[in-house]
Amino acid sequence: MALGCDTATNVTAARLTTLKNNSFTFVGRYLNRVEGYQDGLTSAEVTRISDGGLYIVSLYQISKSLDHFTNANGVADAETAVGLASDLGQTSSTPIYFAIDRDMTSSEITNNVVPYFQGIKSVLDSSTKNPKGYKMGVYGSRAVCSYIRGTYSATTRYTFIVDNSWLGTFDDWNLRQYNFNTELGSSTGKINVDYVESSSNGGGGWKK
Repeated sequence: MALGCDTATNVTAARLTTLKNNSFTFVGRYLNRVEGYQDGLTSAEVTRISDGGLYIVSLYQISKSLDHFTNANGVADAETAVGLASDLGQTSSTPIYFAIDRDMTSSEITNNVVPYFQGIKSVLDSSTKNPKGYKMGVYGSRAVCSYIRGTYSATTRYTFIVDNSWLGTFDDWNLRQYNFNTELGSSTGKINVDYVESSSNGGGGWKK
């Protein structure tokens, strides 16, 4: 299993050195910026990380609020994410992990998460809207990942589990997040990360 991390912070040259010094082979980064919460991945950052020998895992998140997870927002989020990924040079046929960053009950999965991912699927299945064939990834609890994965293979629908006390028992994941909000490095190289490991299924990382 490969060791990596994810971070909401822009990976500067100094921070990249910190990641490499901790033997990370990939880093999860958000395609989009959310004020006060996450820095969006930039073209310069893509080049820096790729030239540094690490792979990038693409994440997309707008909100943790339950009412965000609707079919219409799934369509809108997928369209935006695909556009950002393409502009940044993300490799064809690699996943974008759409985040459900909260615990979800069975009824919430049925009533909110499923319609949201149906909207995402409608975009990703369209060769017009998704010409590079980016694949569906889901980030969330074991219960959410298990439900959305369904009977699809691990390389058709990618899963990124949050390994905490949230609901679910799913173990056939691609990526597992743990050691949350760990501060590494010092001075300009200081960076907060969550540790992530990939399984033999592979995590769908990419380089430019």
